[in-house]
Amino acid sequence: MTRSRRRGALLVILLAVVINLPVAHSAWTDQRVEASGTDVTATVVDDRVVGGEENWLSFTFPTDVDPDQQTWQVQVDEEAYDDAVAAGELQVRVLESQPSAYRVEGQVDSAVPLVVTLVADGLLVVVAVLLFRYGGRRRATLRAVALGDVERCPPAVVLERIGGEDYLVRGDVLELGEGVVVLDLGDRTLRVDLDGHHNPVGYQQPAQVRVRLID
Repeated sequence: MTRSRRRGALLVILLAVVINLPVAHSAWTDQRVEASGTDVTATVVDDRVVGGEENWLSFTFPTDVDPDQQTWQVQVDEEAYDDAVAAGELQVRVLESQPSAYRVEGQVDSAVPLVVTLVADGLLVVVAVLLFRYGGRRRATLRAVALGDVERCPPAVVLERIGGEDYLVRGDVLELGEGVVVLDLGDRTLRVDLDGHHNPVGYQQPAQVRVRLID
């Protein structure tokens, strides 16, 4: 795999983690609440209906669960909303050590985060396919014979004619073989027959060499 393809793969993996992390974390938190949570009675401190359809409650936990007495909000179905407003309280399952991790009886979860994540994942798949189908396609390969030893040099891509079919080339080392070195020239690669010359430059390091192009 070439350096550009490796970088592309790492970028795709990083984006996939960033995109899916919120949904994955939410699912993991819900599982922890279900498995290890404690059922408590919370106090309703506010209620409102948004857009005529969304029923929202604001509530606080008992002090032994949340000493800071923060106000939490949750969307619930109509039945749970009516019961909570009438009683002034609602049933909540919560992690005692983490008040932000809770589930409310009758809670309504928005599908928006999941939909957004699935759409983003779909776009990421398209990007990955295009990247590996076209970005990773093998580039044209030139062939040359070295006219001198390979040398280390600053990172650069150079294919400079120095006379006739003789060139000075610079690029990262893509492959090493017995008497052969392959350099990355950006839109193409150059396979250099060392013809007895020395190569002290390692894999993925920038190198330069004077060569004569051959068919």
